[in-house]
Amino acid sequence: MSAAVRMRIAGILAAALAAALCAPAAAQTLYGAEAPPEAAYVRMFRASGEVPSKPLVLGSARFELPDPGTPTAYRPVSPDIYLIRSGGHTAEIITRAEGYFTVALTGVGIRVFEDPAHEDPARSQLFLYNLSGLEQVSLSTEDGSIRVIGPLSPGQAGTVTVNAVSVPLAVYAGGELLELLGDPVLERGSSYSAFVFERAGTISVMWTEAVLALD
Repeated sequence: MSAAVRMRIAGILAAALAAALCAPAAAQTLYGAEAPPEAAYVRMFRASGEVPSKPLVLGSARFELPDPGTPTAYRPVSPDIYLIRSGGHTAEIITRAEGYFTVALTGVGIRVFEDPAHEDPARSQLFLYNLSGLEQVSLSTEDGSIRVIGPLSPGQAGTVTVNAVSVPLAVYAGGELLELLGDPVLERGSSYSAFVFERAGTISVMWTEAVLALD
């Protein structure tokens, strides 16, 4: 290979590396993600079919709300007091540095949860949010023999840190099976959430992995 060809290949590789380093930050898992110092982190979950007339904005963070039943990524916001309006409802959120928050937009109001930060890279973090009117909602092993989180009353949330083992999970309400989640294939350092919510009179369960968007 001639010196000219080697120099050309080296130039292409350098340009590709520079492009990768300069690309906007994509959503990533929570543990170990780099974010602005002293920031708070907020995500939105739209349970109802009502759509705000415009995107929700908290400081410099803009939240384009996805389809009902799908949460946004956590986004960094400046610690402050914010007023959220959606579907004829209003709620206040007071964010603090390095705190994580989930804002749930439901048909009966806006609920704000402070989520414990995930601080153990060797384990997985699980959340359960009961955004429905059901009582005794719990996250359990698939056969219901071992309760992982709960039971939760309407409007409550719970969390637990577990070893990243292979085990089928399910959501129960009042001892009755609500939704089979199967084996979610938990990964170390990742955070997962099960949202139980009601839309148009139907109870649904959404299981998702939390991500942090820095763009």
